[in-house]
Amino acid sequence: MKKLLIVDVQKGFLNEDCNFVVKRIENLLKEGNFDQVVATKFVNKQNSAYVEFLDWRQLLTDDEKEIALKLPKNAKIVEKTSYALEEKDFQKLFKTGDEVFVCGLDFDACVLAICFQLFDHKIQPKVVLDAVASHSENPMPRDVFERLCRRNFGEESLIEKLKS
Repeated sequence: MKKLLIVDVQKGFLNEDCNFVVKRIENLLKEGNFDQVVATKFVNKQNSAYVEFLDWRQLLTDDEKEIALKLPKNAKIVEKTSYALEEKDFQKLFKTGDEVFVCGLDFDACVLAICFQLFDHKIQPKVVLDAVASHSENPMPRDVFERLCRRNFGEESLIEKLKS
């Protein structure tokens, strides 16, 4: 199955450095002809490791958690409280042999973690480079992210722009 996995495109993550992904992902949704669309929704909690270890208190309110793009009616939205998906959710959504195109936020955290998760389940992630970004004040350099993807998931894991 051809699937689009949209990682954490939520109001609390958007800023001037990454707002562009909303429009690009909406274009992917219009042009991509996907069998299934899955969107992750990160939910932070007061007692999370993010608060305790990183003093990161974003995505605690309902407004911040809201998905910032228009999803198709049949899209599956999966809440998560860590960088990657919970194993039970992953098993319900993805199978070996799926063709999974990955886009969203943050390429240097959740996108990368989910790509490792896909690969560990024998699914080669296909990162749509023009539809990923980071809201971080000090993100990993993009070329480092691309090198990590090539090294860990293969040359075919990077797609500059998805062609319909």
